[in-house]
Amino acid sequence: MNRLLIKYLLLFTLFLSMGWSQEKIAIIPFEGIGVDNNTATIITNRFSSELSTSGRYDIIEREMMNKILEEQEFQSSGCVTDTCIVEIGQLIGVRQIVAGNVSKIEDLYSLNIRLIDVATGTITYQKTSDFEGSIKDFLQIAVKNSALTMAAETTIIPEIGDKGSNTYSSTKTGEVIFNIDQTNVAIFIDGRYSSLSTGNKVSFKLSEGTHKIKFSLSGYHDWEKEISVISGEQLVYDVTMKTGLSSGRETENETGILLVHSEPLGANVFVDGVNKGITVLQLTDIGAGAHEIRVEKNLYYTYTEIVEVSTDGIIEVQAQLKPRFGKLSIISVPENCVVKINDQVKGKTPYTADQIESGSYKITVSKDLYHTHEENFIITDGSNNPRQIALTPAFGKLQVTTAPAGAEVKIDGQSRGKTPFVLDELPSGNYNLSVSLDMYQTVDRQVLIEDGKTNDIFLTMDARFALLTVTGSPTGAEIRMKGELIGNIPLKNYRLQEGMWPMDVSAENYHTQTDFLNVKRDQPISQKIALKRHTGKLIVITEPPGAEVYLDESSVGKSPKILDEIPTGSHSVLVNHPDFLKDSKDFKLVLDEKKELRFKLITYSGSIQQQIDDTRSKRKKYLYITLATAAIGYYMSYSAEKSYDQYVSATSTSSAKDYYNKTAMQDKISVGGYGAAIALTPIILKMSFDIGKLEKKIARN
Repeated sequence: MNRLLIKYLLLFTLFLSMGWSQEKIAIIPFEGIGVDNNTATIITNRFSSELSTSGRYDIIEREMMNKILEEQEFQSSGCVTDTCIVEIGQLIGVRQIVAGNVSKIEDLYSLNIRLIDVATGTITYQKTSDFEGSIKDFLQIAVKNSALTMAAETTIIPEIGDKGSNTYSSTKTGEVIFNIDQTNVAIFIDGRYSSLSTGNKVSFKLSEGTHKIKFSLSGYHDWEKEISVISGEQLVYDVTMKTGLSSGRETENETGILLVHSEPLGANVFVDGVNKGITVLQLTDIGAGAHEIRVEKNLYYTYTEIVEVSTDGIIEVQAQLKPRFGKLSIISVPENCVVKINDQVKGKTPYTADQIESGSYKITVSKDLYHTHEENFIITDGSNNPRQIALTPAFGKLQVTTAPAGAEVKIDGQSRGKTPFVLDELPSGNYNLSVSLDMYQTVDRQVLIEDGKTNDIFLTMDARFALLTVTGSPTGAEIRMKGELIGNIPLKNYRLQEGMWPMDVSAENYHTQTDFLNVKRDQPISQKIALKRHTGKLIVITEPPGAEVYLDESSVGKSPKILDEIPTGSHSVLVNHPDFLKDSKDFKLVLDEKKELRFKLITYSGSIQQQIDDTRSKRKKYLYITLATAAIGYYMSYSAEKSYDQYVSATSTSSAKDYYNKTAMQDKISVGGYGAAIALTPIILKMSFDIGKLEKKIARN
């Protein structure tokens, strides 16, 4: 018992030493043939990076290698021969060194890799990979596969125990893909027949470690290769079957039938590491003997079973896959929060994931203006995980009211509105609040907004004005402050900001008055204005003198008359002498003008005015006569119509004759009346024309 324990401990120690001890190698820049030096350097770096990720080698950094060579005064440029390469390996102290070249012909790239043993100078590994396509695909596919293939084929883990047995470094798996130019090829894994290939592509999922793969087909040489599978990596091999003799199967009839079921369906089935398809799977040509059956499906635990297939026997596998997931649902207040799982955005609340792989997760729920919620959460197999998350507001509410209202509110210098002001969602923190209103003292203060709280601020604005009242004359005079019109007389309770203000009051035909007002807040100002009118001088002379003079219908004395301080503008003067006709004149007086008006009075007898009055009297008489005769004509016409109606309706000859004669007489009188009115009309028109001519004559005089 103790010996067995010691044996396993020794084996375990050996595995650990192999897992943690990596051989140091160096990679010298690849030679470029048909490609420039920059491209060759990029390919070298990519190969080095991919080889490093395999975990099989400890690669000396380029800078360190160059430093060692510089210290040894070794010129590495142009070093392409194996002898020169071995010398570099000896100088930097490695057992193996990688060299190679990359070439291009049209769209065909070729990468040749050589692994050289520094001690012996021999090439221990060499492989050429051809790729037709873009340089991008060449880097991502061919260069990567070349690096991983080299790692797999040059670091074979030593066999332990009995000779011929396989040793695996761990239970981890890697993928190996074989592209075979033939179909129905017999597959042998680690010396044991597995099955036939169903196409040109065979996918293996094998345990990490060393495996022996053989493909056999009648009429072709066997293709055999020993590979080292790298956990989590993918290797790709192109297999060309060459014609010739084959070893064939050890026993042609040693096969059976395998049926694989799974719950749920649609799981991948691997037989001895070879991907054979999905359930329900039926293999009718599986080699007799023990086989490892592995059934895999995303989000389910892998089912593994070793089955013994007998010759011409049927073996059936029922794989009950255990869920490796749970359910997660997240409801939040508020809704529409962003959900992140392990820093990847998954959606918005309400969020549901029916199948999330079991394990530990970091859940983040966030929304603008709310504090982010973070938690570590464990999803267990088959669990239902409802989560209700209430986010803490990262904002508060700000209310600002002022007396008086209408003040502008600025937050950190940005205008946000006028009072009464409400902002429901303001991120928590300190802000500079400024409230301003024309003619009032601006208020500045620091405000603190806290999560979920309302900061209610009431401000009484200090007035910076006084009320101005202006009365006086003339009504409607314009009032200006610093050249800006603010109103007209009378002006009542006008707000005027504190300070010294020049007030100008002006009106047409008046002298402008300027006053300086010293405005102090809350001290009313009352101003009474009496503008002085612009004036001129008026001289009135009549012939003969002694006429009563009226200025704008007001008596100002007898002529001759000199009037000072007469307001500018339009006026009228009337002179009246008892022995002469009245006379009047309209005039316009401008500032400081001296206006002289002379009147030559005439007597009424024999005057044009007398002619006008006499003609007007005659026209009046003729007008009355014309109206009277027209009225008689109208009345007689109306009477004639009545008499004619009586004539028509008369019952006797004598009565009809009387009405007829009466109608004829009335028609004659009507015609005479209308004729007289028509005859008098031209006489009346002539009189009106004569009156107009006489009035014009008076106006000219």
